[in-house]
Amino acid sequence: MQSLATIDIIIALAKTFIIILPGYIVTKLGILNSQHTAGMSALITCVTYPCLVIDAMQMEFSMQVLNNCKYVVLIFFGAVICALIVSKIVTMIVKLPPERAGIFAFMLVFGNTGFIGLPVLNGLLGSEAVFYGALCDSSYDIFMFTIGITLIRNGASDHDMKLGETLKGLINPCLIGVLIGLTLYIFGITLPEVIASPVERIGAITSPLAMMVVGSHLARVRIRDLFASGHAYLVCLMKLIVFPLIALAIVKLTIGTGTLLASVIVLQAAMPVAMLSVIFSERYKGDVSFASTGVMLTTLMCILTIPLHAILLQHI
Repeated sequence: MQSLATIDIIIALAKTFIIILPGYIVTKLGILNSQHTAGMSALITCVTYPCLVIDAMQMEFSMQVLNNCKYVVLIFFGAVICALIVSKIVTMIVKLPPERAGIFAFMLVFGNTGFIGLPVLNGLLGSEAVFYGALCDSSYDIFMFTIGITLIRNGASDHDMKLGETLKGLINPCLIGVLIGLTLYIFGITLPEVIASPVERIGAITSPLAMMVVGSHLARVRIRDLFASGHAYLVCLMKLIVFPLIALAIVKLTIGTGTLLASVIVLQAAMPVAMLSVIFSERYKGDVSFASTGVMLTTLMCILTIPLHAILLQHI
């Protein structure tokens, strides 16, 4: 990880997270509603996020960088397996009710590596970090639409997940953006300026849009409900503290620390619970209230924990 002073880390993250405030304020004022944010989310997913990824991958080809891609997938696979084992142990100790056990495991494993992860990486570490961060996010997507959905369904309902539904979830604009970006990168294809410039400008609005969406969601949660669930605090502890440390241990044992790749993997593991946990809970009749609380509480608390992990990476 590039050498940054503690104050630089805090300032860089503050520049990203402070954009949450406009989304929060305009939602409280009634200017922004759930339909608006749904449209903004669709715009990010289908347009700006793919452009951000493609633009980040428009750099000079390096075999070392390409070789690092396999480590991203393998290390994240290992982290997912470890998190599943830990979640199973914690579920048995805490004796979570069956309808919460699956969603608890999902929230522990899958983080918001796209909407929050990429803006944080871009602000803190730059475009090459976005390259690796997008691979982390795509790896998560593959596990999320297979293992993740199964976790929620097992404790939620008897809904049979069809192969077509899984494939439809996997083949999405975000993954397509990664595949396009990787293809251009591997073959050394540089987009002409007339295309590259619009792609860059469209991708650049991903961070502010995503953060305002997060702020809008936070504005709709009652503070009393947010801090009322003991199980949600457990999600915070595991997702924001324990799981990133597990990822750090895996990184240290495999590729070692002190590199950009290592920092990206650990920081992506430190992201708050994925918003898809709420969508999947609604879809498969899971505990939507628990999922919503977990998402919002971890999103709020990560403003404090992500700087701690970034600072830790400077001293190991």
